[in-house]
Amino acid sequence: MSNLLATLTTAGNALGVYEQALNVVQNNITNSSTPGYAKQSLNLEALPFDITSGLTGGVAARGLDSARSEYAEEEVRRQNQSLGFFEAQAQGASSIENQFDVSGTSGVPGALNQLFQSFSAWSVSPGDASARQSVIASAGNLAAQIHSTAQALARTSQNEQDQIGSTVDQVNQLASTIQQYNVLRLRQSGPDPNQDANVHAALEQLSELADVTALTQADGTVTVVLSGGAPLVVGTNQFLISTDLNVPSGAQNSQAPPTSRILDWQGTDISSQVTGGKLGGLLDVHNRMLPSILGDGQQTGSLNQFAKSFADAVNQILQAGFVGPQAGAAAGVPLFVYDASDPTKASGSFAVNSNITADTLAPVDASGNANGNALQLASLASSSSAGGINGSTFGAFFSGITTSAGQESATAQQNQQTQQQVVAQTRSLRDQISGVSLDEQAVMLMQFQRSYQAAARVLTTINSILDDTVNLIR
Repeated sequence: MSNLLATLTTAGNALGVYEQALNVVQNNITNSSTPGYAKQSLNLEALPFDITSGLTGGVAARGLDSARSEYAEEEVRRQNQSLGFFEAQAQGASSIENQFDVSGTSGVPGALNQLFQSFSAWSVSPGDASARQSVIASAGNLAAQIHSTAQALARTSQNEQDQIGSTVDQVNQLASTIQQYNVLRLRQSGPDPNQDANVHAALEQLSELADVTALTQADGTVTVVLSGGAPLVVGTNQFLISTDLNVPSGAQNSQAPPTSRILDWQGTDISSQVTGGKLGGLLDVHNRMLPSILGDGQQTGSLNQFAKSFADAVNQILQAGFVGPQAGAAAGVPLFVYDASDPTKASGSFAVNSNITADTLAPVDASGNANGNALQLASLASSSSAGGINGSTFGAFFSGITTSAGQESATAQQNQQTQQQVVAQTRSLRDQISGVSLDEQAVMLMQFQRSYQAAARVLTTINSILDDTVNLIR
């Protein structure tokens, strides 16, 4: 009789265990598409069976096992950091490239060619008023194109700056999610699969934004630091990062566009530690790509160099000559003006001299040649020695700016496409280890249902035997 009662108890316990197993399988199926979720399984242990010793066997649940591989998770995050960097870099480089016409038929190149043609036409008829007016009109068009290019790049810089601020906010929000997980984790006796999924999903999103390292501590909490060691989350404490704009004191160009900095919770500049993720890509565009064109505290910028050099070359030729060949003719006046207070302001302030007119445009050179100045100006199109930049003609120099922008964009886009494939492969390998297979779960569901039904039948049979035994005793 006692053995029957013990077996009845064993069968009842088995029902409870298989019910837990079914719940685990159902939870896996429900969360099969939940970001960050890893397959769970109930650890089952067969209990010893020995009638003589009163051991009735059965099955016991020994906790949940997670299929998550932290190594695979870390590899996904590492590759995700590179993808975030290349995506931000490609987007920014594309915005810069769009400000330049590769064909050379419009924008600054087109306006520059038009001005050279007007110089050439003026050299044929140096005294013609319409030829002189055409020069001024063409110069105005070039000035407008240079100015608009500088302004468009400045807007791109502002957009990158705004995105840096937005990304820093996202980093802090995700860090807050992880910090809240740590608080809950310390209150619980063991991990919760759904909370674990939430924190790993947050870590994966965070890795796309910045190059971070995540470490799971012995108490189950997650520590998150930037690659250089600056903390974001340690235990139940969160450390906020921030951003600001800065022109270093003592910079060569004190009025230059500022660079973006990332500051840790103490206000220390940690920009050099942010080399990956979207934040790293945005910093690269804002602090390296754009300053190479617009300048910063230490460099003039190629567009400013072009604007200043071209204006100086044209103005020098005109101011060295005269408005007419007759004795006592007035000296020439500059065609272009720009803000010379800082080298980085040349392109943004580039304009035609508001005081110049067709009558004050000087075609005569210092030697008295009637079209000497006009010929010198026309020669700027093909001669680097007449006033080019670094051994290149003005057209070739600007073409180099365009080419450099195009190469930056093409390289960034190629890197992005390649990294997208790498991330997809890495995620696929991770999911093979810890992802939920609905086919596998369907098989396990049937197995545990059968096991549950078998235990229920044993319970029913023993209950029937006990009823018969009690009736016999009566």
